Amino acid sequence: MLKLSICIPTYNFGSFIGETLDSITPNLCEGVEIVILDGGSTDDTAHVVKQRQQNFPQIFYYQQGYRGGIDKDIAKVVSLSHGCYCWLFSADDIMKPGAVAKVLNLMQSTSDVYLCEQTLCAFDMKPIKEHPIFNKITLPEIFNLGNIEQRKRYFKHARTSEAFFSYLAGPIFKREVWEKANGIPDSFNNTCWGLAGRLLSLIPDGIVVHYIGESLIQKRAGIDSFMDQGIVNRLRITIEGFAFIAETIFGKNSEETFHIRRVTRNEDAFRFRQLISVKIMIANSSQKENISDLNNVVYKHYSDAGLINKCKAVLFIYIPISFLKIMKAIKDNLKRR
Repeated sequence: MLKLSICIPTYNFGSFIGETLDSITPNLCEGVEIVILDGGSTDDTAHVVKQRQQNFPQIFYYQQGYRGGIDKDIAKVVSLSHGCYCWLFSADDIMKPGAVAKVLNLMQSTSDVYLCEQTLCAFDMKPIKEHPIFNKITLPEIFNLGNIEQRKRYFKHARTSEAFFSYLAGPIFKREVWEKANGIPDSFNNTCWGLAGRLLSLIPDGIVVHYIGESLIQKRAGIDSFMDQGIVNRLRITIEGFAFIAETIFGKNSEETFHIRRVTRNEDAFRFRQLISVKIMIANSSQKENISDLNNVVYKHYSDAGLINKCKAVLFIYIPISFLKIMKAIKDNLKRR
């Protein structure tokens, strides 16, 4: 069996996948493969990949011919790979030099999951900022999440949902661990969080996560594959979908679910001020019918999180949009000054 499979599910990312592969191929060494599953692309993805295959026989390309959905395509591309460990990778992200060598060296600890960080970049891949996964945990550390005390520390210090495997390229996981989770509910496959669902489902029985404490990837901002059905649905995917995963595995009122909801509320796209901007944007568009849907999503986002957050939910729903527009105009004017 190979040591590592870099697995890339893709759809119509021909404009980016060449750059992604060009960042990975210098990292290739014996025992490492790249496996690409194309979910029915209609652009030049096939041509771009086949150009790289000419020089790198470790690249394997499978054309599915249809869109299976991100969760099913992830499961399929893993099933097509042969590595002892799998590293899922977005078709528009960039691997940093030396990343594979770093991971292969760490694998000597035989942990179930290795968790790396990413550097957030602009659309043109110029670095913007680092994106720490934890608060107060900055050095590499191994967590046995089957141990209650270690699990509490891990969840308490989580800063972003990437601690809970929300980012495709964050976890590098052992194949046998992935296969242990084959019994997850089929409903997880309709959430867009199938990867997180699989790995989180193993925590109650014990899973060892090795936090690498280092960024190995440059993540391209400005591309969101989940935006094709509008911004309200995009918010719903994270706010409702990720919470559904947590509640199913740990229980609605569990400490684990609380922290998963907490980190979601603290991420930039789901903070109160950003949600206000979304509400104003929808009010200014022709899709005013989405306001009620947005209110419902935001209410769920805040309603179970203490008095202050419940107040935020009420304010969001009942403050007149005209007032919100005035306040935003004042804020924008002050910024310009």
